[in-house]
Amino acid sequence: FIMSDDHTREGISAYGSWLKDYCKTPNIDRLAKEGMRFNNTFCNNSICAPSRASILTGQYSHTNGVTQFKRSLRPGVPMFSKELQKNGYTTALVGKWHIPNEPEGFDYHVRIHRLWAQGSYFNPERIGTEHLKLKGYSADVFTNVAMDWRDKKRDTSKPFALCLHYKSVHSSFECPKRYDDLYAGDTIPEPSNLYVNLDTCGQPLKQAYPTRLVGGKFDSPDAQYQRYIKDEHGWYGGEVGSLDPLDVTGMSRKEMTQLSYQHFIKRYIRSVRALDENVGRVLDYLDKHDLAENTIVIYTGDQGYWLGQNGFYDKRLMYDTSMAMPLLIRYPKVVAPMTQSDALCMNIDFAETMLEAAGVDIPEAMQGQSLMPLLKGEKPADWRKEVFYAYWANPPHYGIRGEQYKLIHVPKFKSWELLDLKTDPDEMQNLIN
Repeated sequence: FIMSDDHTREGISAYGSWLKDYCKTPNIDRLAKEGMRFNNTFCNNSICAPSRASILTGQYSHTNGVTQFKRSLRPGVPMFSKELQKNGYTTALVGKWHIPNEPEGFDYHVRIHRLWAQGSYFNPERIGTEHLKLKGYSADVFTNVAMDWRDKKRDTSKPFALCLHYKSVHSSFECPKRYDDLYAGDTIPEPSNLYVNLDTCGQPLKQAYPTRLVGGKFDSPDAQYQRYIKDEHGWYGGEVGSLDPLDVTGMSRKEMTQLSYQHFIKRYIRSVRALDENVGRVLDYLDKHDLAENTIVIYTGDQGYWLGQNGFYDKRLMYDTSMAMPLLIRYPKVVAPMTQSDALCMNIDFAETMLEAAGVDIPEAMQGQSLMPLLKGEKPADWRKEVFYAYWANPPHYGIRGEQYKLIHVPKFKSWELLDLKTDPDEMQNLIN
């Protein structure tokens, strides 16, 4: 199970976005070519820790207790790791954990030294079963630790379940030196709605979210160049040091947005490239050790992420760009290559899928549905027709997304949004009236 951070579908070339010729992910794309690409997978709460808790427990945020950042899991919640461990698997977790509770159900885990924190892109200090001072780029060293566990430290008498959780590609979007100059002289294509006027789009939730606009609305010219990497809490990623300010003197709002978008998207792409390289190392490892045929590989990100669409960066809101997750699964014994599913799936389905694939009973307290029928090319007649979403931080909002329509309620603003996803895929026209 491989999970990245803030790696959205548009940042995976197999999903065919406007970035496909620049944000290239040949190794992650292998999973689409050799397995199934899911086109409609959604988190129930688009923020890192809650999504991770839902993946672990198979439960909605309001059930497992992790509704916001730094909230703990409720006692006694089910976890796929504990069920696999109880049923004969040796289990390991390497990388980002991000939940205040200690990891459970893992025979071996190496995670960031503070349970809930982000950690550094370089020389990350990890604790858990081992306290390791790792030197190098985080994605490289996480892969090293994971493969070292598989080679030398696991119980070889048992089948294994390995969770490899990368920090990439969370802000501050850092890359190893080998990619520092990637696309340095190029102009990356822009999303079609980078310059949308939110004041006229008729959507109260978008209008209430001005703090994460690419280009920004600052008074100081020196501060306007990088709105994507600053929010109300100050600079993201203090470990990155000072970033060279861009000269925006005399620029119009559009020119500032153009400049900051190019700076932002190149950093994002470079971080993705290093991430994809390490996914390739994992797949090559499975091939080398004759494990590919008998190993299920799941790749996902913990939620979606705006890459300039609607003029935004970040996530959180109940629009598809934010709540839609990439999901690619390779399982040669079951899944036909180059297949796709458009069924509505959720992050609360992942735990049940892993347990059914392993032949382990699914706890009744889990609230999702196993994706195994979809992987076999079957869609049950009673498969869900809507997904539920609830974001608990500011501004709190909730709603349901169906196959064509989406309804969003923001109690704070007493507002409602009704969106037709077929005629308005960019979710710009509020039809509530």
